[in-house]
Amino acid sequence: MLWKAVVTGRPASVSDDKKADPVVEEEHAMNTASLATIQMSVKPVHLDTATSVDTAKEAWNALKGMLEARDNPQLLQLMEELGSLNMGDDESIITFTSRAKMIRDVLAMLGNPVDDDSLALRVLSGLPSAYRMLRTVLENKDVNLFMSDVTAKLLQVEQRNISAGSSKPVGSVKSQAFAAAAPKKPFDKNSVVCYYCDKKEHMKRDCYKRKADEVK
Repeated sequence: MLWKAVVTGRPASVSDDKKADPVVEEEHAMNTASLATIQMSVKPVHLDTATSVDTAKEAWNALKGMLEARDNPQLLQLMEELGSLNMGDDESIITFTSRAKMIRDVLAMLGNPVDDDSLALRVLSGLPSAYRMLRTVLENKDVNLFMSDVTAKLLQVEQRNISAGSSKPVGSVKSQAFAAAAPKKPFDKNSVVCYYCDKKEHMKRDCYKRKADEVK
């Protein structure tokens, strides 16, 4: 009944000669009840706007205009946020795509829906270089993209990247093991210097001069 009154736009008061018409009388009662419903439902700050008009349609349009004006700054902010959407360094695919969907949901509530294909393309353009190959393949597909499919494919790439990253330490450990097992270079006596006589090719413990001096 409320929406019918909004669409019809009949005034709340009609002349006495028209009240005898059953149709007019019914529309009059419907509009009066609908206008009262709107006036009782709004917040006190919007009550003056809802009570300054004669029909449910006028009240609806006045409130709609006021709320749209209030939401415009938020709408612009969300559009900018979606346009510059980028995946953070410490952000997972699930977190990143959830953030994109949340922006899409709020935009839809404000009367600016974003279709699945547009959102998927926006998500792909905000991915880091590790996803470049998949991004190129999906962006060049001649079909509409769905966020559920794109998210599933991105999760597969993310898992492969994680697995590849976790295998690197194992490789370094193996390298260390091979290095430890490698044959050592033979001892070079020519590089040894005696700290007692300052001569090469022997150590202090083998120094003949030190032994001779100790005998004296």
